[in-house]
This record gives sequence, structure tokens and C-alpha cells, in this order.
Amino acid sequence: MSEKPQENQAIPDQLMQIAREQEGGAERVLDQIEVVQHSFEEIQALSKECQDILRSVVPPSPELERLTDRLEQIGFHADNGAYNIQGAFDLYQYQDVVRQKLEKVGRSLIEVAQYVLGRLQPTEDHIPLMAPSGRDILHRESQMADVTKEGADSIVAEFFAKAIKEKAAKKAEG
Repeated sequence: MSEKPQENQAIPDQLMQIAREQEGGAERVLDQIEVVQHSFEEIQALSKECQDILRSVVPPSPELERLTDRLEQIGFHADNGAYNIQGAFDLYQYQDVVRQKLEKVGRSLIEVAQYVLGRLQPTEDHIPLMAPSGRDILHRESQMADVTKEGADSIVAEFFAKAIKEKAAKKAEG
């Protein structure tokens, strides 16, 4: 299928890979579900058409009743299949929400990593850029897995304090 995340691969990169796999798999599943749904709709239509033809051509008899009952059962099972396909669409939507959450976590990790790297090595390369959408994590360049420095905890704490302060300011404005 696809490659597994490597142990030395950065967490945002692993999330990016998982989100990509989820999206690709979900698209293939959705395509197959649409084919199955179309098949059920065709079975329903053909069953009704056969019932109508039989009733108009064949005189009433116990055999005709038995055959039309069987065709109704086929239609019922096709209805049931179509109903279950709708449940699969609901699961697909849930899966898409999970994928979006992965992208959001990945974006947050990228922002934290950019902030920390900017504080550790303040250069133009590490100026934080806000991602305009979750898809950016799927197209960003890989970075070194980890950068360590004494006092990194204080840098992360400073980042979160700044983020909380900005959030409180936005709330006060709204």
C-alpha cells in the first residue's frame, strides 16, 4: 500500500503521511460505494419493471404470485442495500472529519516547530508563516526531526503563553 512512518521521521511529517493515506483511501472507498449504490438502484428498477411486465402479460396464477413475491423480495433487499450504502457515506464523512483533525494537529505542530526553531536559530528561513489551509501540511518540505537546546521547555511555554494571550485578545474584541 504505502510506506510506514520511519522512527526518525518528524511527527508533523508522519501526520502529513497519515493524512495523505487517509484521503487517498477514502477517495477509493467512495468511488466503490458509488458503484455499489448505482447497482442497487438498477436492481430496484429492474425488479419493478419485471413485476409490471409479468402482471400485464401473464394471467393471474399461484406461480405468478410466487414469482412477483420473489421479485418484491429482491427489491426489498436492494432497498436495504441502498440504505446501508447511505450508512457508509455517513462513515465516510466521519472519516473526513478525522482527517481534517489530523491536518489541524499537523498545522499546529508545524507552527510550534517554526516558533521554536525561530527562537533557537533566528534566521529568515524560520520566520513563522501561517498555513492558509490544512492541505499545506501535505506539500511542505520535511525538516530535521528534532532540535534540542537547554531551556526548550521555556521556549514552548513562551509560545503557548503568547498564543493564549492572542486568543484572549481576540475574544475581548469579539
